[in-house]
Amino acid sequence: MTSPALLGLSTRVPENRHQQMDIHDRWLLPYIHSQRARAIFAAAEIETRYSVLAGSSFLADEPGTKARNDLFMQAARPLATTAICQALAQAGLTPGDIDHFIVISCTGFDNPGLDVILAADLGMRPDLRRSALIGMGCHAGLTGLDRALLELAARPENRALLLAVEFGTLHFQHGASLENMVAGALFGDGLAAALIGPASGETSQPRLLETMTYSDYSSQDLMGFHLSDQGYQIRLASRVPKVLRDLIPDLVSNFLNRSGLTPADIRFWGIHPGGAKILDYVGEALALTPADLRYSRQVLRQYGNMSSVTIFFVLEEIIRQGQPGPGDYALLLAFGPGLTVELCLVGW
Repeated sequence: MTSPALLGLSTRVPENRHQQMDIHDRWLLPYIHSQRARAIFAAAEIETRYSVLAGSSFLADEPGTKARNDLFMQAARPLATTAICQALAQAGLTPGDIDHFIVISCTGFDNPGLDVILAADLGMRPDLRRSALIGMGCHAGLTGLDRALLELAARPENRALLLAVEFGTLHFQHGASLENMVAGALFGDGLAAALIGPASGETSQPRLLETMTYSDYSSQDLMGFHLSDQGYQIRLASRVPKVLRDLIPDLVSNFLNRSGLTPADIRFWGIHPGGAKILDYVGEALALTPADLRYSRQVLRQYGNMSSVTIFFVLEEIIRQGQPGPGDYALLLAFGPGLTVELCLVGW
């Protein structure tokens, strides 16, 4: 059986583009009250980020979780519609052609959620299957690809639409804790829509070959995104990059061995840019070159960490700039709470 293919991929950001240091100086400085924050922002290797917020006024009075979530739902609907329509157009499909709609987010949700709301807005079929992967974190984009593969394994002629929406800037926190400063320096807003379906035979279509999940339960407290009365509060221990460095080599080798491959067979590396240190340590663990990490670093520099959405921006840059051809492989890796590592092998 032919492996399912990525039929369309569209990424979007809100219209508000902010310089990294402006976010510190104009948004957060009055609420963090720490000179250390400026150094953290400057060291993040991020130049710009995007936000549904035009400025800091929304954050001034420490809005409650409901206010943040209401803004999430309001902003997500039009942006998601545009992303979905672009992905459908790439694939030459209509909303009525979709059999399974998967929505991913850890920064906002409601019930009925975006899966129902957007299905109605776009005129998807009433017998549409829907799944919501809510609250999983940065690795959930690849979790969604795995669930799309399961759909295609059971129903090879079906088409799955995956939508990831993350507005992390809605959850900026007051206070000078290290975690607040790191989160304030990293997270940005973005969306991605991906269509998975039977390959058409075109050699340019990326095919999803294999996936794997690994969770180090002994490290689950190192990373988290916890609900509070003022939005979600990040938990990100400073030793996460080192833990990943120790885990990754064996995971990658064992995963690739399933397909009869070795790291030397991988032409493109799509590493989730959770932060500059994560790229440094994972790159070191896998003996990657600066060229291998250029797509991940470019996305981090231009957009910051957009949680589950980010890996799709990296994949889009691999496709657009790298121009993969027949016989090429890309390995995608994403990391999130759990401590969880998701892997996805893509081939052309």
